[in-house]
Amino acid sequence: MPHLHIEYSDNLQSLEIKSMLLAIHQALFDAKYITEPKDLKSRAICQKDYVIGLDVNTAQAYVHAKVSLLSGRSPELKQAISQCVLQVLQQHVQPQLGLEIQLCVEILDMPREYYSKAVV
Repeated sequence: MPHLHIEYSDNLQSLEIKSMLLAIHQALFDAKYITEPKDLKSRAICQKDYVIGLDVNTAQAYVHAKVSLLSGRSPELKQAISQCVLQVLQQHVQPQLGLEIQLCVEILDMPREYYSKAVV
């Protein structure tokens, strides 16, 4: 725990996803938001079909991170985790001429009593 899902628009260039994911893992571990690194699972999906605003404007791009946490964490901790992930995104997503890039982090609660896990 936690799970990290990243979606990003396909018009971003020079985005090194694996290195960004590893940097997020390291930042969360260094800040002591996770204690067992192997419990953090991340994945990323490049979106080819998307619309930002009212038209198919290719001058817009995004990276949206969803961090799913087991319920019970304080609002302050969730905000700190959100800011930590956003800082890493800002370090890894380089500006592109003529392209406005939105970086977003969303914290999601997974009800602890309904989360199941098995290690095989």
